[in-house]
Amino acid sequence: MEHTEHLSVEKSIATLQDKLSYNKTYAEKATKAGKYDSIQEGQHPDVTIVSCSDSRVLERSLDDEIGKVFSIKNIGNRVEPNLGSIEYGVGHLHTPILMILGHTGCGAVHASTKDMSGEHYRIIRSLEFIKPTVGEVQKLLIRKGGIASYMAEHPPTVKPISEEAYFETLVTEANVDRQIETALGDDKIRELVFSGKLMIVGAIYDFKDIYSTERGAVFVININGETDVAKLKALKALGGDGRVILNQIKRLLVY
Repeated sequence: MEHTEHLSVEKSIATLQDKLSYNKTYAEKATKAGKYDSIQEGQHPDVTIVSCSDSRVLERSLDDEIGKVFSIKNIGNRVEPNLGSIEYGVGHLHTPILMILGHTGCGAVHASTKDMSGEHYRIIRSLEFIKPTVGEVQKLLIRKGGIASYMAEHPPTVKPISEEAYFETLVTEANVDRQIETALGDDKIRELVFSGKLMIVGAIYDFKDIYSTERGAVFVININGETDVAKLKALKALGGDGRVILNQIKRLLVY
């Protein structure tokens, strides 16, 4: 046991040394390049993002400039436990976009489709919010003749995937939809959307080749609660052109 603990401590120290060494090099380069010079007195981000804590989800895939993304992370990209942070981003920092960013291959979604009784109670409590969404998607698939029938009508656009992966992607999309409903249930956030000062964008970060083969691409699945792809592409909010946005609107879940 003592030998195992010793190895664990050594690994921790080596990891810390590695991260601090990386940071030293980063800080030297950032300072020399003046990366922080223009943001000494405050931040002016373009977007408030609620994303999953998964280490594979990188906000810098949207913008790697310092100070552009007000980032809020938790397992399952939940809105409710972070409404204070969200309201700070959209209400005090005045970001014109609130993005709820789910992702393919989400461990929180996967766990929520399984028996969670063996998990730590805090993890169970954090993931319980997805359980009703799992049930909603299951009932939708029952109404539509089962998952095999649904997949035949709405096939994956890139490559064949398992029914499990497909189902979990549907739950991931539904979870983003539910989080937007929660955000719109907040008086201050809803008023910002109603007055045209804020757009809530539901999106999926894909590195599992579900929506395309470009790993790390972000796809829009919901804007201000609208989930119909045809209607999304026709929204006046896109300004009449929006070809880049139009190409990035995809979803598998049809209510």
